[in-house]
Amino acid sequence: MYGISTIIAMNRRAARTAKGKQPYIAKCDRDENVLHCPNFGDYRPKGWTLTEKHFVDKSGFGREGEPALTVDRFVSMVQKDFGYAIIEEGQFQVYVGVFERKC
Repeated sequence: MYGISTIIAMNRRAARTAKGKQPYIAKCDRDENVLHCPNFGDYRPKGWTLTEKHFVDKSGFGREGEPALTVDRFVSMVQKDFGYAIIEEGQFQVYVGVFERKC
């Protein structure tokens, strides 16, 4: 299990790498390619608003009823035209941010 200082460092490193990038934009509802969304860490792209976040199991061993969403459950929530990016990462779970374009 990662310590909090390790998680903070990982998220800051991800933010530096993500600078200037855009979230993955879902091409359709339930777009499974969202599973390859970029890791933004603390970075928030210009022109996008973070509207929600989902706690998702990244190990593939998660089950229904656990605090983290299973991959299948998360994919079932993906909506066309919204942007997706990892905003926090731990050893076995991630928070995936849902972004909406600002008008």
